[in-house]
Amino acid sequence: MKITSNQTNNQLTVQIDDVVDKAKIMDTLAACADGQCACSTDEYQKVQTLQISDKGSSIQLDIEVKDGEVIDPNCISECLS
Repeated sequence: MKITSNQTNNQLTVQIDDVVDKAKIMDTLAACADGQCACSTDEYQKVQTLQISDKGSSIQLDIEVKDGEVIDPNCISECLS
């Protein structure tokens, strides 16, 4: 699985490519979108909105970050590993 991210102002786009167990990843992301992240991180508190897009063999996250905040993309990678 390859994860790349780009944050511009308050918009963070995360691209997850070469997903092997897509159902597991989608379930994990859906729980986070519902505010029930299994990861022990405070990064979720920086999220204003989260949209998850299924793109075939990849998944794209469009995250609106709260004003003045920056999300550490390493936390996303750790949660999905």
